[in-house]
Amino acid sequence: MSDNKYLSLRELISESLIRDVVLFLFLFLVVIAQDWDNIFLLLFPLISFSFALFFKIVATAKKRINDNLQIIYNPLGSELVYAHRLNFCALLQLVLLFWLGAESLYHPQLIDTYYIYFISLFIFFYTFGFSWIFFDLWRYSKIEIITEDLETNTSQISHENFENVISFLKMKDFKMISIINFLVFVILNLMNIMFAYYDVMPGIKYNLPGTGIEESDPINLSYVIYGIICIPPLISVAIMRYNYKNLNNINKQNLDKVLNNLPQSVQAKVTKNLVALNKKFKNKVSLE
Repeated sequence: MSDNKYLSLRELISESLIRDVVLFLFLFLVVIAQDWDNIFLLLFPLISFSFALFFKIVATAKKRINDNLQIIYNPLGSELVYAHRLNFCALLQLVLLFWLGAESLYHPQLIDTYYIYFISLFIFFYTFGFSWIFFDLWRYSKIEIITEDLETNTSQISHENFENVISFLKMKDFKMISIINFLVFVILNLMNIMFAYYDVMPGIKYNLPGTGIEESDPINLSYVIYGIICIPPLISVAIMRYNYKNLNNINKQNLDKVLNNLPQSVQAKVTKNLVALNKKFKNKVSLE
């Protein structure tokens, strides 16, 4: 792989990516067809799916590029796992929004009593999606050199040779990330339930598609919901950034130990690929 290798847009698009986009857009349009006056709640599944789409594109790009490499480079963990989990939660959020909108149209009087349960479940799936992606972060976060011959059948290559792992997520870091992740998830959901159920904080009046039918009132959303929509993705970006920097802090002794057991030609190829991969990610982080 050369330092100037870039993938075209066509190479980044996969069949599964198109499937996910089409399914999400279909459900999104079905929800919009209910004639929502305010699209604020629609931003929640949009944010979840945007992150899922980003991770899916990164995973596709890595698969295309890494086909001929001798390196497993996962400083962010498994982007494909993140994409599947966030996409699943985004679809559940759309289903809940459609259900809430339909109930406001056909049973508007019930919304005044039960909308709190809808909103609580809706916020749960939103925050859970960003929390779920870190449950098994330790399993995927690593940089490993594959020492088998490139000409061997890749399907027979084992990627579990721990002696060749030159960087991985330390247990103390994983525990710290897990604690932060768990506390953010619990605190946000408790705050949402407390402020919604006990109505202890002023909020906004939010119109549903059926608001006004049979003299039904708008639902009340506390101002804390603005924090809830922002905090999970910001915390996720911070954790990813920390994980990236942590894993790219490669122990030179471990690297030399692995490289010294390889032929000179393979050493040069691995070193070149590793430098190229680091440059690509460093440029991306600096742009962000």
